[in-house]
Amino acid sequence: MSFWSRPTARRSRLCRVLVLFAIATCGHAAVGAEGGDEAAADAWPMFRGVLAGTGRSAARIALPLAERWHRQLEKTAFEATPVVSAGRIFVGDLDGTFHCLDLVDGKTVWSFKTDAGFPSAAAVSTDADVPLVVVGDGAGMVRAFDVASGEIRWTHETGGEVSGGPTLLPGDDGMRVLIGSQDATLACLALADGKVLWKHTIADQIRCSPTVAAGKVLLAGCDGKLHVIDAATGTEDVAVAIDGPTGTTPAAAGSLALFGSEGGVFWAIDVTAGKVAWKLAPQGNGQAYRSSAAIAGDLALVGTRGRAVEAFALADGARAWRQGMRGRVDGSPVVVHLGEAGNGAAGERVAIVGDSAGKIVALRTTDGGILWEFDAGNGFASSPAVAAGCVIMASGDGTVWCFEAEGK
Repeated sequence: MSFWSRPTARRSRLCRVLVLFAIATCGHAAVGAEGGDEAAADAWPMFRGVLAGTGRSAARIALPLAERWHRQLEKTAFEATPVVSAGRIFVGDLDGTFHCLDLVDGKTVWSFKTDAGFPSAAAVSTDADVPLVVVGDGAGMVRAFDVASGEIRWTHETGGEVSGGPTLLPGDDGMRVLIGSQDATLACLALADGKVLWKHTIADQIRCSPTVAAGKVLLAGCDGKLHVIDAATGTEDVAVAIDGPTGTTPAAAGSLALFGSEGGVFWAIDVTAGKVAWKLAPQGNGQAYRSSAAIAGDLALVGTRGRAVEAFALADGARAWRQGMRGRVDGSPVVVHLGEAGNGAAGERVAIVGDSAGKIVALRTTDGGILWEFDAGNGFASSPAVAAGCVIMASGDGTVWCFEAEGK
């Protein structure tokens, strides 16, 4: 049975994230024109932090980290990446509860229960005029909750499971929501009321978290193509063949879209030219990429099911380093700044990621050296969120973890 023909399981998300994102014609400054290439230090509002899909945060952390708190929720599991805004954590579990937790102590602020699980991240608006958090579930229902109260403001029903988180982006008529589902349709909704503004359908399932920049959306994945779509109208501009499916979110670096595939190939697509810039074929028994890449200087960092985190040069794909891990790395690295205290030089960047064996590490981005590690005891399919000096992760045994600088 092929990867794409397997039935969806509540506790096994077979395609992590299908990418929707757009990239600018040149340079990081252009890529960041719609929200920057780093998430604000006090928030992690969507799956990869920012519209450009870089997996980067402006936050500074000091190593070593220490547990601030952890909370194990009974009889459930997490595959969704938490999102954070205004001191609150938002994350859904696989047994149908969507949680709003206090960042300070992990206590429940409000929760919502439904029959379907939540396999993907939410997206939370940082706009005070539209204080909503949007999330889709395994039955294809999209809900927008009031951030403060948890009251449902609107719903939108799709024709298939929502296995990738939404993206919120500005539009001429107000904030919009991009969200895909396994009925192969990408919908653009008005954030204020959920009204459908446009839809775009491809030839196979969408299991994606959309990423947006420079007015374009890039959809890569289930039909073996990278689709460049106009974010305002939903009209497709061009498609680039990628020789098979991917479930990962590309990261934008200049004119390149960088992502790995289910076949173990790591791709760099020049979206401006509409062609492959370079690709790395798997070595030996190639292992799938279900981790989305992060950008750190002139490197793309990505986890692999081959129990490692890898770094490739943006210019030509040369492997800069490879750090072995104890388990598969399906979660996606998050790159943060290292503060004055702790290991490493001030201003250095570190990547934080967890593996399927429950190990969390902070890696020096220049050479992959381990600067800090923690054994959580149970594996991670989700990715970290970083906000307000804290690292938040949700594990497969239903535990939400919060770390901060030791001694703080």
